[in-house]
Amino acid sequence: MEHAEFNKDLLTFLNASPTPWHAVATMKNLLDAAGFEELDEKDDWSVGQNRGYYVIRNGSSIVAFRTGAQDAAASGIRMVGAHTDSPCLKVKPNPELRRKGFFQLGVEVYGGVLMNPWFDRDLSLAGRVTFLDGHNNVSDTLVDFGKPVAFIPSLAIHLDREANSNRTVNAQTDLPPVLMQTE
Repeated sequence: MEHAEFNKDLLTFLNASPTPWHAVATMKNLLDAAGFEELDEKDDWSVGQNRGYYVIRNGSSIVAFRTGAQDAAASGIRMVGAHTDSPCLKVKPNPELRRKGFFQLGVEVYGGVLMNPWFDRDLSLAGRVTFLDGHNNVSDTLVDFGKPVAFIPSLAIHLDREANSNRTVNAQTDLPPVLMQTE
């Protein structure tokens, strides 16, 4: 595969995978297209030689493997691992905040987040939403707004003279993104 084609495929994957749930769904589609078979971790498995398989847990993690032409005891095992999560801001349950004429979302910090870069940039929303369907059953679906819907404003320098030298960020009070102005 040429470098340009690899890079294009990588960017396509990254753009389709803004969250771990999206990344797993994208990988599932790629594995299905490559002839892999999904296994359920609750079942007993019967796997054949020279075949590809994968297991999904909670929609947010995936393990894929290909069996060899020989028994694993004879040919060994080669394994590669990666993770799909990354530092981010996660929307809290019951996130609605109305403060000083703005509608905001309560968020929590996930992972080792650098907080200052989140300020003054367009933000979108993506993830898995769980809800009760029309028959009162718990369902979930993936959402990706795919465009800016919020931002986290910072104060102008004349209102925060220490911003460039001694800024501390309180995740609870400073990071809730603004979605819209209210009356």
